[in-house]
Amino acid sequence: MINLSVLADAFKTIGEGKVIAVLMGLLLSSGCQHVSRDTVSAADSSPVGNSTVMDFQQDTLSEPHRIQLLFGDSLNRAFFWDSESKLTEAADGSVSVDGLAVLYIEKASVPFALRTSLMDIEISELPLLLQIDAFDREAGQSLELFSGRLRVQKNYESAFPSLDTLDAGDLYMINKDIDLSEKEHLDDFTVLHWWESYIKSCH
Repeated sequence: MINLSVLADAFKTIGEGKVIAVLMGLLLSSGCQHVSRDTVSAADSSPVGNSTVMDFQQDTLSEPHRIQLLFGDSLNRAFFWDSESKLTEAADGSVSVDGLAVLYIEKASVPFALRTSLMDIEISELPLLLQIDAFDREAGQSLELFSGRLRVQKNYESAFPSLDTLDAGDLYMINKDIDLSEKEHLDDFTVLHWWESYIKSCH
């Protein structure tokens, strides 16, 4: 949850109006949960009416732009809706993400690490289904957990370190510019509905 001492320090530093504006942007901005417009190419989109690559109003997603297998097993997959996002596997078994992806991991040794430029995540229970929005260039990042269990903390030096445990149905947001992290309950299950439809289509 929001650290009150951080808020107090922020009020002293940049003023009440700016803090409120920044917090509203952190908690309400669609940039943390939706595809960034500058990452969508014409090849990625399938315009029907006013729909976009991730059509949250229609409670569905379009077909992924590409799929990447993880840990050498076809049961583990990363789905991408743009050509910019990337996922890298390290020799130590950890995974790093720069971009927007939906991850499904069913077979892997736990715990294992999932890292972004702002988040250090330890996956402790499978199967894992999550959406992670974590472009290196952005000061704000988020993850939505639909299945599994994990712990997440800041992946940078902070005067206010924090460690949160997330279960299915939890949302985590972080913003480095104001050094704040927030855990909430999900109210948007578009990704989960898409995943259920995707699994049915594979059978």
